[in-house]
Amino acid sequence: MPRLAGQQPEYLKNQLQAFIEHRRTNPVMFNVAHVLSPSMLTALSSYFRDLNPKPLGGAPRDLVVAGRKIYEEGIPASEVPPCASCHGPDAKGADAFPRLAGQLHDYIGRKLTNWDRERGQDKANPDNSAIMQPIAHNLTEGQIKAVAAYLSYLE
Repeated sequence: MPRLAGQQPEYLKNQLQAFIEHRRTNPVMFNVAHVLSPSMLTALSSYFRDLNPKPLGGAPRDLVVAGRKIYEEGIPASEVPPCASCHGPDAKGADAFPRLAGQLHDYIGRKLTNWDRERGQDKANPDNSAIMQPIAHNLTEGQIKAVAAYLSYLE
């Protein structure tokens, strides 16, 4: 499960709507999201935005330096842009781009590894998360672990 504290409201609403519209598939999240009214979506997203989570860390610390380099500089040879270009230099996201700072390292690792199977389920109705598909695809397992480690310690 992701940490929702501090998450960008626009991103959170978009993802809940994606579960409702089956652009993302998860039976538990569909059952939660499809009963939410538009005003409830707004209230929930505002509530979570105003929380300021402390990082939990827990990832191998020896991966943090490599993860920071990827986050800040990208991997030009693999056509991976700097994560900071969309998620911000502090990884707190903006608008439709999610907060990644303090996110659980195993969650980020699973999401990047399984991007093709979990996102973009409705090819005729893609959402803004489609931009991540080629990026996630071009990252190696080691690079994913490094970025996830770096993010898990950010405040």
